[in-house]
Amino acid sequence: MENKLFLCILVSCWHFLNALFVVDVPQTLYVVDYGSNVTMECRFPVNDHLELKDLSIIWEKQEQNTKEVYKLHKGNEDFTTQHSDFSGRIKLLQENLKLGQSLLQISNVMFTDAGNYLCLIGYRGADYKKVTLKVRAPYRNITKKTVHIQSSRGHKQKVLTCKSEGYPKAEVIWQNGDYHDLSNKANTSYETGTNQLCHVTSTLTVDTRTNETFRCIFWNKQLQQNTTAVFNISGYDEDNSRHHWLIGGAAFVLVLLLLFGIKKAKEYKYSRTCTENSLPDVTDVRIEET
Repeated sequence: MENKLFLCILVSCWHFLNALFVVDVPQTLYVVDYGSNVTMECRFPVNDHLELKDLSIIWEKQEQNTKEVYKLHKGNEDFTTQHSDFSGRIKLLQENLKLGQSLLQISNVMFTDAGNYLCLIGYRGADYKKVTLKVRAPYRNITKKTVHIQSSRGHKQKVLTCKSEGYPKAEVIWQNGDYHDLSNKANTSYETGTNQLCHVTSTLTVDTRTNETFRCIFWNKQLQQNTTAVFNISGYDEDNSRHHWLIGGAAFVLVLLLLFGIKKAKEYKYSRTCTENSLPDVTDVRIEET
């Protein structure tokens, strides 16, 4: 009620007050990342010396039902009427008040913080200005995954998967090495988490015999930003490779066994030859009668 009364008086006396006291803002738009901190500013004249007991500041978020963000009344902070959405996340940098700066800091910015804010200041006069806060969540990190599957026709295939989260909803574009659009062959799903972030999963199935580069691009149209992940796919089939290794290994073992057999055969032949050469010739043996 007090805030509305203050605003009504301000509007009714606007022309008179505006000539005596002017609130200014260095910027009207703030764009910040989800989960970060933001400091919004409005300025007012202090005439070289600030009497804190004469200063009142109200920051409000304009919605269908106005939400009080912060209130300083006659130099004293008052959180009794602060909206619960901002509880524990708001700080006014009071050391800057003597410079004529009302710096409102919001920590751990949420998507619900986005909107228009009014900075109302009363100090030997009254005025207000509006600033806008936009919250974004770029799709910075893409998680990649490759899975081997068997197609219905018995061919080996790979499923390429890209996952990321951000805000607002992003479009996923798939391209091959020649930058041809393959998005119509992909499957993309969207889920909204409890934190209001959009969780995006997109998959593309390719032949394992393909030697190709594939890109999945998360395009955030509203933010005019994109993030890309790259898959380098070769025709190298792990299953076939394993099969070839088994065949090669078996052939190598057979060769070793063959060489070992030949060696043993030679050793046996040599041993037998030596034994035969050491026996006396039966034709040279004489039997004497007694």
